[in-house]
Amino acid sequence: MATTVLLSVLLAVLVIYVSLILFEETLVAILIALPCALGLSLFFMRLLTKNMGVKIVAIKNGMRNLMDNDFSVSITNASNDDFDEIIAIYNQLSEKLRAERQYIYQRELLLDTVINNSAMCVILTDESQRIIYSNDYAKTILNHRRPINGLFFSEAIKDAPDALKEILNQRKDGLFRIQEKSGEELYHISSGTFTLNTQRHDLILIKDMTLELHKQEAAIWKRVIRTITHELNNSLAPISSMAHSGQLLTEKQKYEQLPVVFETIGERANHLKAFIEGYASIAKLPMPIRRPIEWSNFLKKLALSYEFVVESDLPTEPGYFDPVQIQQVLMNLLKNARESGSESEQISLRVYQNKVNSVIEVVDRGSGMSPRVMENVLLPFYTTKPSGSGIGLSLCREIIEAHHGEIAIANREGGGLKVRLTLPHEDK
Repeated sequence: MATTVLLSVLLAVLVIYVSLILFEETLVAILIALPCALGLSLFFMRLLTKNMGVKIVAIKNGMRNLMDNDFSVSITNASNDDFDEIIAIYNQLSEKLRAERQYIYQRELLLDTVINNSAMCVILTDESQRIIYSNDYAKTILNHRRPINGLFFSEAIKDAPDALKEILNQRKDGLFRIQEKSGEELYHISSGTFTLNTQRHDLILIKDMTLELHKQEAAIWKRVIRTITHELNNSLAPISSMAHSGQLLTEKQKYEQLPVVFETIGERANHLKAFIEGYASIAKLPMPIRRPIEWSNFLKKLALSYEFVVESDLPTEPGYFDPVQIQQVLMNLLKNARESGSESEQISLRVYQNKVNSVIEVVDRGSGMSPRVMENVLLPFYTTKPSGSGIGLSLCREIIEAHHGEIAIANREGGGLKVRLTLPHEDK
């Protein structure tokens, strides 16, 4: 543009100069030269503005394409003027946006493929509870043949099993057993709320845990069978051997040695009986009879069986639990602490309360646990002891969970173990 203006000025000056040469009078020369100069300037300015107008329209159309998410248009520029830089920036922006959109599209496609092939129902609703996204498994679990996107949530679940429909309407989280025609099914349901673009959205996740549960049950039964077989062999083999020895002693009339034989048979039989009773204790565990318990007297009775140190003052407010069952839990924990190598003075018990729970902590300075043992120690029939049955800590967990509480185990700094029992207060 600046070049064109300069050229127009030079041409006007040239016309005036020629006019001055051709016409001796200055006034006449100026009167003749001015219209010519103005005409030339207007001619070149018109050419310039026409070219500018074409480029401005091209840039304007290109920006509209960008607003419409069309990044495929580039502007060509054969001339070399001040618009070069603007057009080059536009083309670079368009190319960058095109590449970014392609990248986002590929990521969305990958995420959608993963979610659609997931064995979990995924449903996303907006503020009006209309489903704006769902995967293929959602149709299966809700008994729909067609996609449910666009339906209201209440409409989408109308063909689901009645028990599942009731749980989904209440928006409860957790594990739920649902009786269906094919048998009992186990589902894990979770939901959450988040805000996107100032609008509330609800995310519902449903996972069928039935197959995983069956696999775990099969693995547990295999472990039970192996453990019982091992214990039966360990007890029945000596009994069979000693019975045979007793028969030989009877034939040889060496009756004075028979008491030793009978004593050994009795010991192995009692061991087998205790082992079977331990396994039966889990199946026979009654529901806890929870009531207010005064801490001082409760711990005094516990101290008659195992020595321990009470840390800090006891709460003045009573606990709320089944004293027989919680005493059984604490006796098992104190026994484990003693067997871990801790001296009596290194085993301590602490009780404290907050607004909703009573907390009991049992700590020791024994050998602690490896990460692998820590991961499995609360599972039924898991044990690291040569003569253990794997009942103790799993029974503790059953009792605490029956109280709607929690049990947590962690290694201590400097060695040892800390077991925390959390028991809720009386229901208000």
